Amino acid sequence: MNHSTIYNNQSFQHILSVTEEIILEKGCRNTTLKDIIERSGLSKGAIYHYVESKDELFGLILQSKIEEMNEKFHMTITRSIKEGSSNQGSFSMVSQFFYSRQNAHDIGNLIFIYLLSQDNEKVRKILNDIYRYSKDTGAKWIKMGQDNGVIPANIDAEKMAKLMITFSYGLRVTQILSTEETDNVDSSDIFKVIMKTLT
Repeated sequence: MNHSTIYNNQSFQHILSVTEEIILEKGCRNTTLKDIIERSGLSKGAIYHYVESKDELFGLILQSKIEEMNEKFHMTITRSIKEGSSNQGSFSMVSQFFYSRQNAHDIGNLIFIYLLSQDNEKVRKILNDIYRYSKDTGAKWIKMGQDNGVIPANIDAEKMAKLMITFSYGLRVTQILSTEETDNVDSSDIFKVIMKTLT
């Protein structure tokens, strides 16, 4: 099934919502497809219509978070263009795209760390798909910033997207390991450092 076409499906959104609730209650490792089936009220067949495993479902939740941010980004840019306002604030979202909320209990962080701990080919493919999707989406945002004169045209969008993802992944692990709130890094600072490095 083409995952990009299912996010607007009401039944699928219900599955994602229920799964997130259970993960926040029980953690990724203790969440099972049986839990999801029971709480969602959907049949086993309905769940397996979308995914073959809970790991695949977790990967789709991560992708849905990217989709949500992508929609928000485009709405913000469209509004800025209509109002004739500066896009500088809007394009700070480029950095936010690569940097999950500074919260170790964020659902995206929990799933990301869980999937990293799994050692099998299917999960590696899921993570690789998420990486490529994130990189491609981020590169599109950077190019949009260049088209609107907010990001310098001489920056290599692909290279910058890869660097931002590298920082993002490292920060996610740091958030899980750190017990000090002061250890958190502002995503806009990272964005500025990389912009200076690449210009």
